[in-house]
Amino acid sequence: MNIDYTGRVAVVTGAGSGIGFACAKLLAESGAAVAMVGRNPDKIAKAADMLKAEGLQNVRPYALDVADPAAIPAVVERIRADLGEIAVLVQAAGVMTGGPALELEPAAWDRVLDTNARGTFFMMQQVVKQSMAQHGGAILNIASMAGIRGMVPPMCSASYSASKGAVVALTLQAASEWGRLGVRVNAIAPGGTASMNTGVVSAHEGPGGNPPPAMNFVPTGRVMNTPEEIAAAAAFLCSDLSGNTTGQVLVIDGGASVVGY
Repeated sequence: MNIDYTGRVAVVTGAGSGIGFACAKLLAESGAAVAMVGRNPDKIAKAADMLKAEGLQNVRPYALDVADPAAIPAVVERIRADLGEIAVLVQAAGVMTGGPALELEPAAWDRVLDTNARGTFFMMQQVVKQSMAQHGGAILNIASMAGIRGMVPPMCSASYSASKGAVVALTLQAASEWGRLGVRVNAIAPGGTASMNTGVVSAHEGPGGNPPPAMNFVPTGRVMNTPEEIAAAAAFLCSDLSGNTTGQVLVIDGGASVVGY
């Protein structure tokens, strides 16, 4: 059974690397016209060029810092003018700061919450306002296990946990409000994802390529995911195959949470 996005427009934030890049690639491979959104203009342009070099000409880069709500409406409007009405929004843009809660500074708190929580809300608000409220669609937010349960630093921080908890709550609220508009909203909460952003280059390694901590108690033997595994789940949740699924948070952690990790 293939997932086909032919004729649909998808917007992916944080598309310059990691989960966002993997989602943009898979959606483009599945036929979608993909708007790749990223904060750094050079980085997002290079990411789009990488996919075009692989034969995926249906991608286009857009520079946007989602932490700036005032900049979001114009970029969404430009995407609609360039590609058409938006059917899919995948929100992978996010930042992380580590460290104990007692040492967390207000500036670090604001940076994480502005991107991960405020950016997530105002981006989906604008996409729904401008496009999905009239045409329907599917939104997939990238949350985290840190937004569901406590995690000891340096795995995360109070600001990161708070921001991802907000993503979970916003997903549920948006699903409850926008369902009548034909808009489905779901989230994925990874236990962790191997990428340059997290400093883990392989789902089977620890930070910096060091041996991973013992995970014998985890059913699959690893908590970390590959970006491609998260992208596959995102593509399914945004497709017609899950057309009656909304307000759900899919935990992908190798079963760690099942055994109490």
